[in-house]
Amino acid sequence: MDDEKDVVLLQKLREGDEMSFRSIYLKYHSRMFRLAFKYLRNRPLAEDAVHEVFVSLWDNRKKLRASGSLKGFLFTAIKNHVLNVIDEDKRRLKKHIKLSYEKKIDRFKTANVIELSKYRDIYKTDVEQLPEKRREVLKLRTEEGLNNREVAAYLDISVHTVKSQYYKASVFIKEYVHRKMTKETGS
Repeated sequence: MDDEKDVVLLQKLREGDEMSFRSIYLKYHSRMFRLAFKYLRNRPLAEDAVHEVFVSLWDNRKKLRASGSLKGFLFTAIKNHVLNVIDEDKRRLKKHIKLSYEKKIDRFKTANVIELSKYRDIYKTDVEQLPEKRREVLKLRTEEGLNNREVAAYLDISVHTVKSQYYKASVFIKEYVHRKMTKETGS
């Protein structure tokens, strides 16, 4: 019986009968709203979803099949609209999260660049305080990328001496940088 009424309402709607549209609206609005609200959990969004479906129904009334199920059309339309809203919200949330992350990374990058610059300045000052041979070993290892054997051959000293001088230089620099940074930050 209900399906027969819907067929008549649908037929009249296709012809542009506003009373049929109002009847359909009154008959299905609350059920469609409950379905939309169930998934969206937001009254304004659920109301907008129902409104959009009814606007689409009116705008596309001439394209509707007279033999089709009005109820099926409306509930499929509301389901699709709700899924689109949820999908759009997910994309918006992902974009928001990504932008927030990128802003944090940018802030960290700036802070890291400043810290790195401070470390480099301290390092340069520190390296100049090393004895000449130790400084030469350190520079050949770190700046030139030579290994212990190559540094030993270049400076005509033993590999053991290179290792020892490099170790002492590294310890001195770590301690000096730590003291300097602690002084500046007060930690």
